[in-house]
Amino acid sequence: MRRHLLLAALIARPALADRHVVQRGETLEHVARAHGCDVDAVLRANHLKTTLVPAGTVVEVPPCTRPKPVALDDDARAKAALAVIDGTTWTEPEKPAEREVHRLQPWTTTIGQLFEAEHLEEGDGIHVRRPQRAYGEPHVVEYLRHAISEVRALYPDVPTLAIGDLSAEHGGELAGHRSHRSGRDVDVGFYFHHASTGFENADDDLDLEATWALLAAFARTADRKDGVEIIFLDYAVQRRLYDYARSRGTPDDELAFLFQYPAGKDVMTGLVRHWPNHANHFHVRFKP
Repeated sequence: MRRHLLLAALIARPALADRHVVQRGETLEHVARAHGCDVDAVLRANHLKTTLVPAGTVVEVPPCTRPKPVALDDDARAKAALAVIDGTTWTEPEKPAEREVHRLQPWTTTIGQLFEAEHLEEGDGIHVRRPQRAYGEPHVVEYLRHAISEVRALYPDVPTLAIGDLSAEHGGELAGHRSHRSGRDVDVGFYFHHASTGFENADDDLDLEATWALLAAFARTADRKDGVEIIFLDYAVQRRLYDYARSRGTPDDELAFLFQYPAGKDVMTGLVRHWPNHANHFHVRFKP
């Protein structure tokens, strides 16, 4: 299975090994990660203080060595996530050699309390639908804000994004969900060409460019120890984003890592997985 570091170039690929022409949708963070570099090294090499540079800018990339990725059991994490997603359970028959692994019930990581919760505030392009359910682990709230700010930096005219439930202030059971109990889950709406304060189905007015940028911003955190673990999204919406990303030149191996589509709804592959009733929002789960 391809590893998370493959996602570094989801927005665009580097032009040259030591010199890179910034493409629309890129920041220097994307460039650095695509080359296996530390972003500070790229900033220093170009005497810059910000990762946001205009498209067309030529930046120097210092010699860097990509660290060897750590092997992780993605399927196990995905199945654990599926086991507690809204309103259902999923289990796999145990094999004798795997019994000790599967005895750890996958929902134990989402039942319990949320300690030192951070509240997601309204503003900066964010509409919080239910403030009393907008508590999450600090890193989750920070990643969420950062992903939205990336999109707004690229597309300043995008409307406010609707954010649904995270967790209650102290975690635990949340009405209407089997997940959203530990501050690691967040429901995120789509971008449209019109203003929206709720969750809307992905119709013809869906802003594919901005919604793809949002998904890519989440996906770029997947190789981090506390980044995105899995994203749930309706299979038909996956197809639209897949087709859009492919049309703009995203390589097939990166698309295969990111999307379950077109392998099939029941195939356990891809960071983004189908789940019913997710045609109007992403369900993004972060690692602890």
